[in-house]
Amino acid sequence: MNINLSAEDAASIERLISSGEFKTPPEAVAAGLQLLLSRQQLRSEIQIGVDQLDAGAGIDGDIVFAELHERARKLNESAE
Repeated sequence: MNINLSAEDAASIERLISSGEFKTPPEAVAAGLQLLLSRQQLRSEIQIGVDQLDAGAGIDGDIVFAELHERARKLNESAE
């Protein structure tokens, strides 16, 4: 597969390689694709949550935070 990049995009990839963040252009492009796929998955999961809230399946925030605080307290106690 051949992909044509704008001069600006190609320069961005070269900067990422020069900085040592990636070794090759394909590695940088693959990381970008993974990021896009992750964002798409996150949007899908957010929509599921929104649909659940719209259907009345939400949990009161105070209850959630109380449960999280309790879990954290128990973890702290077991770590001591």
